Amino acid sequence: MSEVYRKFGRVARSEKGTRIDVTEAGEAIESGDTFIATPLRERMELPEPDLPEFKIAAERLVITHGIAVHQFNDIEWREETRRLHVSLTHDKIRALIDLDDFDFDLVKQIADRLQHAGNEREAPQRIRIASHVAKTLLHDLPNVWQRGGGRDGKGQLIVEVPEPRASNWYRPSYRVRPIRKAMNLFARCERTEIDRDLPRAIAITNGGLLIDDGRDVYPSPIHIVSIDAAAPDGEIESRCR
Repeated sequence: MSEVYRKFGRVARSEKGTRIDVTEAGEAIESGDTFIATPLRERMELPEPDLPEFKIAAERLVITHGIAVHQFNDIEWREETRRLHVSLTHDKIRALIDLDDFDFDLVKQIADRLQHAGNEREAPQRIRIASHVAKTLLHDLPNVWQRGGGRDGKGQLIVEVPEPRASNWYRPSYRVRPIRKAMNLFARCERTEIDRDLPRAIAITNGGLLIDDGRDVYPSPIHIVSIDAAAPDGEIESRCR
């Protein structure tokens, strides 16, 4: 039996003041070992992506907003994505921030703290890791789960299960075969209350994490050995060495 997937999408991307708008429509038909992907002349009316203006002294700033309608056999669903990537520098430190929303206030706060960063230090034994930073470290963390919500690349509902038990499909484009991949990952722990007095990792750096202890800010190479708590918003408390 053939599987038919169609995608109709609009995406806008802004980098260094230049905006690029892309509209696409395509179809993929998969049957056994055969996979055929074809652009479609057919178009679907979709709203224009909205890219808010944001200016900051950054090495790189990329703002992306995408809207897509997916069809798999007789299932149809809509997806909207927002991405914000920022690279900030200070002396020899490069801090990377990747967000799935347009939280410009958070970027400004990190940029301000980065300007006060000093020399590299050893990692504190216990730290809390901001949710946007924790997302980038999940492949190195224990007890990672797939959060329920939305549909995967074959229209299946995404359910909450431990990462090894996830059986969903990820489709990066209609032009390539979908692959097995856990989605919506998060760290899970019985304890959910975070010690807010601990030093906090606020960004990824070239070689570790940027730590803010409330007074000093510094880069630190970090190896996480355990998770002591995981808050509902994705922030985690961990032990390091």
